[in-house]
Amino acid sequence: MSLRPTVDFLLYDWLNAPALGERERFADHSRETFDAVLDTCERIAREKYAPFNRLVDTQEPHFDGERVILPQATHDAQKAYAASGMLSAAQDYEVGGMQLPYTVEAAANAFFAMASVSMGSGMLTTGNANLLMVHGTEAQKNVFALNEFSGRFSGTMCLSEPQAGSSLSDVMTRAVPDGADFESDPLGPRYRLTGNKMWISAGEHELTENIIHLVLAKIPDDKGKLVPGTRGISLFIVPKKMVNAAGELTGERNDVALAGLNHKCGWRG
Repeated sequence: MSLRPTVDFLLYDWLNAPALGERERFADHSRETFDAVLDTCERIAREKYAPFNRLVDTQEPHFDGERVILPQATHDAQKAYAASGMLSAAQDYEVGGMQLPYTVEAAANAFFAMASVSMGSGMLTTGNANLLMVHGTEAQKNVFALNEFSGRFSGTMCLSEPQAGSSLSDVMTRAVPDGADFESDPLGPRYRLTGNKMWISAGEHELTENIIHLVLAKIPDDKGKLVPGTRGISLFIVPKKMVNAAGELTGERNDVALAGLNHKCGWRG
């Protein structure tokens, strides 16, 4: 059964998405441009995702001690998705976006979820980059967020821990200033993190040049102790591979190590 009639009904008959074109930000859009986005995503999902849904289930990721190995189909799907511009669809024209309404972006992404939910990590990358665009410095936006929107880098969110699950008050990962000059780094104050994270979707792979982890950690009090509860929690940018202020890889691997893969029942891609 095709998803398109349902998407069309929800967007056009129920939500009246074309009316968004009356707003200044979306003035260049209409049902014609929305349909073009839906057509592109439907085609990519049909050609690059759906035929390999069973493959990524039977050939689940494995760790060879150095790298996480994924089927070539997953690499091809990621490249096609990035090339479509969907990672930056809602962003401003000035940074390569389409200024697409989020309603339409979400609807278009439904094609990929239906075709193979196991193959997509775009939601995490987009969410990561969106956060940096709102709360990051100009340097952080240029080096991390924009490279995520282009598909050169990918992103994660690292909250959960083995002993705590997703309970923020029980986070034990700690962050301490990295040297006396920790505030002088052009990409922001530099901290050294110690701890463990678990259940991090797309946390290790070779799909992109780099992986940008957003890691929740606590800064100890002046006595070196972690404050109970959620106080002291901050969010840190932790790239898998070190980069300079121009966004170039330095050739140095950050001290982020994979301990193992979670093998889940029913979702193995």
